[in-house]
Amino acid sequence: MFNRGINSIFPIPIYLEYAEGEEFKKIEEELINVSDKTEFSQIKNWSADTHQLSENPFSNHILNEYECIATLEFIQRNVVEYVKLSTKSDGNNQYVWSESWITKTLKGKYAHEHHHGYADISGVYYFNTNGEDGNLRFDNIHGQMAGNYIFANLPGKQPMPLKNGLLILWPGPLKHGTLTNNTDNERMSLSFNILIGRQGFVVENG
Repeated sequence: MFNRGINSIFPIPIYLEYAEGEEFKKIEEELINVSDKTEFSQIKNWSADTHQLSENPFSNHILNEYECIATLEFIQRNVVEYVKLSTKSDGNNQYVWSESWITKTLKGKYAHEHHHGYADISGVYYFNTNGEDGNLRFDNIHGQMAGNYIFANLPGKQPMPLKNGLLILWPGPLKHGTLTNNTDNERMSLSFNILIGRQGFVVENG
């Protein structure tokens, strides 16, 4: 159903939810415990100004490795809701975590623009932020049409909220990065990628 005036079509579904109460406390305890036991380093050949990641970030599932039950349950519940809301399905698809890792962003560091093109769903959960240490920003997918006057006047980047307990889910191919952390706080976040099973593409939990 369209209305008179401006109608936005082909919206990108970005999902936000907050952990609260006892669930928030359990998740915080799990992730702080994992980060305390984790060695962080920058990826070889990345810019020296970029953030640090946990060991083997793109081949490990750190939540499974450390049995972060509360964190897994919170994210899984919201993944189902995200799929339901964005696809109008029942959300009960089979899916698999392809990886999960923890990011440490020190003062003066940032995440360069990139995407997780193979992932159906990518996500981040913040568990140590002061709210001013480097917001996630999504790129406008219409940027390649900026030569057009209408497209050129759309926002180029969209910063997202930044708060402890915040979960953000989005389609993996969407380009994103973070602003530089200009504070003394060591921002800590959990990131992950998920693949969804469907006809012609079966996923198996390993």
